[in-house]
Amino acid sequence: MNPAPNPTEDAFNKILDDAQADPNIIGFWLSGSRGKGLVTGNSDYDLVMLVKDDVLNEYKKRYENQRDPDIELSVQTLATLKNYALWNSHSAWDRYNFAHLKPLVDKTGLLESIFQEKASIPESERQGFDSGHLDGYINEVFRSLKCLRDGQIVGWRLQATQSIALLLNVLFGLHGRVPPFAKYLEWELKNFPLQKLSMPPDELIASILKIIETGSVPAQQNILAHVEKMARADGYGYVFDGWGQKLTWMKNFKNRTGS
Repeated sequence: MNPAPNPTEDAFNKILDDAQADPNIIGFWLSGSRGKGLVTGNSDYDLVMLVKDDVLNEYKKRYENQRDPDIELSVQTLATLKNYALWNSHSAWDRYNFAHLKPLVDKTGLLESIFQEKASIPESERQGFDSGHLDGYINEVFRSLKCLRDGQIVGWRLQATQSIALLLNVLFGLHGRVPPFAKYLEWELKNFPLQKLSMPPDELIASILKIIETGSVPAQQNILAHVEKMARADGYGYVFDGWGQKLTWMKNFKNRTGS
């Protein structure tokens, strides 16, 4: 039995054929979930096409107005790509979008290295990024436990939840990687493990969920201990040392309810 026609897939294959054959098209790739190999029944086609500078407007008109609602195609130049998602730019939030991408067409020979650079933290920024987010993470844990000590339940839970974003910046930053978008976190941890972290991915995910759902003190303290071990091994012990007796207090704090 022949498979049912898939107009969206046919349209994508037609664009891919164009990209391979047309000398004005110098690069082409799948972005989004499909670009990372995470295809579900709801996945659309996020496409990026690189063209020569002198045909940009013409090819935007030709390709960007796709009739298929499941195809979103952006036409760019190589210069536009290079200047997008630069560190500390307004589009830097999108750097993870380039993680694990493979070009389908690359007539420049540059795309894989550009993708890898954008999905990583520049070496010149590593220390400031890691130490700053590490200090911020410890501060959120400290404030969470202080709120619980003082009976401020909303503050306890909110600070615990707010610590997670900083925690992920630390965990991935210490590996030179930008943190993933939330929807990719479990997939990222399981398929590209954090080698320096002694906590298995399943345990880390379970602990994060416990903190979000309950503000769990033991879960916060357990992750903090693993982060300290990893960070000290990477030369960031001075961040923890700066907390002095407050760090000892965090480690030994006990919630009367046991949560």
